[in-house]
Amino acid sequence: MRGFKQVQKLLLVAFAVIAASFGVVACGSDNGGGDSGSSGGAVKGDGVKAGTGTRAEKAIAAGTAAGTEAGAKTLEPKTIGIINFLGGIESSDRLKSTAELAATKLGYKSIVCDGKGTPTVFVTCGNSLLDQGVDAIVEIAIEPGTIQPVLDKANKKDPVVPIIQIGGGAVPIGDLAGTYGPDEIKAGQLLTDYLAKELDALPEATVPVIVHDFPAAWGKLRTDQFRKFVKTQDKIKIAATTITDAGNLVQSTRKIVGDQLTANPDVKAFWFTFDTTGQVGGQVITAKFPGKAFPDKPLVATFHADLGTLDLMAKGNIDVTSEANYDAASWIALDQLASAWAYGTEISKVEQPIYPGVGDLFGYQIITKDNLPTAGEYVAPPVDVVSFFNAKWKAQYGV
Repeated sequence: MRGFKQVQKLLLVAFAVIAASFGVVACGSDNGGGDSGSSGGAVKGDGVKAGTGTRAEKAIAAGTAAGTEAGAKTLEPKTIGIINFLGGIESSDRLKSTAELAATKLGYKSIVCDGKGTPTVFVTCGNSLLDQGVDAIVEIAIEPGTIQPVLDKANKKDPVVPIIQIGGGAVPIGDLAGTYGPDEIKAGQLLTDYLAKELDALPEATVPVIVHDFPAAWGKLRTDQFRKFVKTQDKIKIAATTITDAGNLVQSTRKIVGDQLTANPDVKAFWFTFDTTGQVGGQVITAKFPGKAFPDKPLVATFHADLGTLDLMAKGNIDVTSEANYDAASWIALDQLASAWAYGTEISKVEQPIYPGVGDLFGYQIITKDNLPTAGEYVAPPVDVVSFFNAKWKAQYGV
């Protein structure tokens, strides 16, 4: 692995490149969108909304029970500062919008600052929010070392201003009050299991796979699961491994995938650890094999079923996605803050807290063409997180 500062710099450049290459959208409204279990079309950046039917009923029952057991309390007015990693990136805007939605549900005010994908702006945002008197800060996918001056300043406040990271899996806790994101090992294992089954069924004695990894902890954790599997058998082999060039992500991925297809005409699958490289690479592969589908063209596997990825899956550019409801991190963070203020409880240091009746809220699942949601809709997660917390907070706080 590369050093932390270099990895963080690469990530920042990557997000900036993505925004420039794919275009950006305005920050989503809290009132729009939905999941495939809800009414209305989704809006990029708004995130998953409350569902309907038995999934919602189960979540409401579990939330009501959890809230009733906690006991009724009255919430005091609070202000939540939100540092958005980079406005215009769907994943970042989803977390921002869901944090705002959750805060509003609790009667809290929100102040959002766009970090613009730049470390100095992250710090400026954090200091500005503290100077405005926020009671807590929720930051999106920013590692603590990048905003250490803000953490130091927040911890010197009386009372201390808790800062929580949301959305990023495998983010170190450092001086954060909490950090919530998907289990990247579980997400990687899920995709590994799918690939193992699909590729093992092929008649070839040797099945070559090309891996596109990303220089970050979450990327390594995902891809390590596939690497470990490959070592356990003799049929599926890694023919080539590429570490994504975050400084030239789109153009370099296009060229490298094209070159790899030429050099490895028998390749049967591509593993893209980063969803954007999957989007770029998938289109290159489809162009090389027009009108064909796996196994007559390489299988394309990646992570996160954002709307852009789902659109490409519907067109046949991407075959499979390992999905996790990372929106859940926003709801968990606001729930932890409300509980800390209302009951005096300690904010959980567990990255994926388990909630009674529903368990792990991130809801890992494999998405393929066979279970795509309606066009324009997000994937309905196994747990209706929004309905769960709405019911929990109604029982606890009467909101």
